[in-house]
Amino acid sequence: MAEPHPGLAGWESALAQLRAALPACRIEMRPAAPVPPGVARARRFAEYRAGRLAAAAAARALCGMPCLAGRSVSGAPSWPPGLCGTISHCKGQAIALLGAATAWGGLGIDIEQHLTPTLAQQIAPVALTAQEQAAFGADPHWVGLIFSVKESLFKALSPHLGLRFDFDAAELCPATPAEPPALRLTRDLAPRWWAGRRIGALLLAGPAGVMTAVALPRDDDWTGAQPRSVAPPSM
Repeated sequence: MAEPHPGLAGWESALAQLRAALPACRIEMRPAAPVPPGVARARRFAEYRAGRLAAAAAARALCGMPCLAGRSVSGAPSWPPGLCGTISHCKGQAIALLGAATAWGGLGIDIEQHLTPTLAQQIAPVALTAQEQAAFGADPHWVGLIFSVKESLFKALSPHLGLRFDFDAAELCPATPAEPPALRLTRDLAPRWWAGRRIGALLLAGPAGVMTAVALPRDDDWTGAQPRSVAPPSM
């Protein structure tokens, strides 16, 4: 069982829920080292380093030894053979989700601070489809969750397809009494990733912000697929 880590106030509940939902994976979160205010480059490096430390801790929990995640030409993390993973950073925090490559075809995670109403108004036309805007408007809670879960989808799926896709390639199907929340593809992306296909998603929120994840189990259709480096849509 993962030990509580200092400096994660406001994320504990979402982190515990995510770990319970993905018991075969290991998820670790680390705060970035403090940096002087206004030094953006130092802040980015501190968050980058925190992400790599979180990944090393997750790898140790998963397989008994830490790993050093590399960095591809796009800036996305690259993983040692046998591991599948994803990292996200958010205003002084970093989180890593790792699993065995034999079990997972792709993993994506994202954390975001809660949006202000003004920022939600700006993001909604970019991140939400027309149908999502009709359903959720510019509600900061839902705009933040939808933006975040589409980032998670991109991280999980795009490296295996070897192509970029934008926020309008999928839309959120909220949870119902009969079904958990999911993303539905709005266009054909590849032979097995057709318009209308539903992809399971985890959407969590806590005092510090929102946390989302997409975990794609590996099956026979993933055999031989080699992840390729593609930068997320927000980069």
